[in-house]
Amino acid sequence: MLLRQAQAQVLVVGSGRMGHIRTKALYGNPRIQLCGIVDTNIEQAKSLSELYRTPLFASLEEAISSAATAQSPLDGVVISTPTPTHESLIIEAAQNNLSIFTEKPVDETAHKTSSLFQTCNNQKVNLCCGYQRRFDSSYQALFHQVNAGAIGTPLAASIFFGDHPVPSRQFLLQGGANIISDCSAHDVDFIRWVLQDEVVSVYAVGTSSDDELRQNNVIDNATMLMKFSRGTNVTLTLSRGANYGYDQRCEVFGTEGMAAVNNIAEHSSELANESGLHRPKWQHSFPQRFEAAFAQEMDAFADTLLCGTPWPIKETDCVEVQRVCDAALESCETSQVVHL
Repeated sequence: MLLRQAQAQVLVVGSGRMGHIRTKALYGNPRIQLCGIVDTNIEQAKSLSELYRTPLFASLEEAISSAATAQSPLDGVVISTPTPTHESLIIEAAQNNLSIFTEKPVDETAHKTSSLFQTCNNQKVNLCCGYQRRFDSSYQALFHQVNAGAIGTPLAASIFFGDHPVPSRQFLLQGGANIISDCSAHDVDFIRWVLQDEVVSVYAVGTSSDDELRQNNVIDNATMLMKFSRGTNVTLTLSRGANYGYDQRCEVFGTEGMAAVNNIAEHSSELANESGLHRPKWQHSFPQRFEAAFAQEMDAFADTLLCGTPWPIKETDCVEVQRVCDAALESCETSQVVHL
C-alpha cells in the first residue's frame, strides 16, 4: 500500500503580484497544503482565494486562530507583502512557532535584518529569504562552471538588468523611487554566491530618463561598480526601460574563458527574408522568466519544513547584500566610492 506523502501546512500573506506567483507555486506542489490567503485588502484577495479554493483571512492572527480551532497546526508562512510590513509579520509568525519564507529583502536595513534573524533563532524557527536566481537552472549552471574552475580565475563580471514591461508612471513616482534599492539585490546576491567573495567597495551613478522623473528625484537607470576582496570587478547595469522584453544577462570573464547566462525568447521561431533576420522578443517579464525557479524555491521551502533541510541563503548573505545595496545608494547620492 502506498503511503500518503506528508504535506507542509502553509499560509500566504499578501495577494499582490508576488502573492499570486507564490500561491500558484504552492498550490501546484503536492508536498504543500495551501491553508489560506491573508490580506487586509479583502476585495483584492478575494479572487485569489476563490481561484485556489482556499480560505481568506484579514490578518495573520485570524488565520492562526482558525487553524488552532480546527486542530490543523500550521508549519509555515510565505510573506509576499511590501518590505516595510515584513518586521511585524516575521515577529508574529515566529512567536507562533511558524517558519517563514519572505520576499527579499528581509528588512530595509542590515541591522533590522540581523535582529529578525535573532528573533527567529530564539524561537527555533527558520527565516528563509527568497533569491530566486539561486534556484534557476541557468544561473546554477554558471555557478557550477565558475566554481569548478572552468573559466580559471574570475577577473571581471558584467550583469545587465532590463525591466519589462516598464512600470507605471504612478509606481515610479510613488513606489519605485530608486532602482538601486528596488532591483539590485537579486544580482548582488547571485554574484557574491558565484564568486564566493565579498564586496569591499562600491561606486554607483544613476540617471532619470525624463524631466518629470528628474524633478521628482526618481532614478530609473543606474550602474554599480563593485570591487571584490580577491580583485574581481563587477559592473551591474539596471534599467526600467527594456521595451523588447525582460532582459537578464550575466557574464563572468576569467583567465581561461567566460561563462554566461543569456536571455530566453518568447518562442523559438525565426523569420528570415530579404529585409533581414526577425526574432521574437525576450520573455515578457520575471513571472515568465523565473516561473520554474519560483516553483523550485517553494519546493526547497517544503524541504526545510518537512525534512529540516537548511535554507541555502544565510543571515550573512542577507545582511551583506543589504550592506552593498545601501552603500550603492549612498554612493549614488554622494558621487563617492563607498568602502565596506
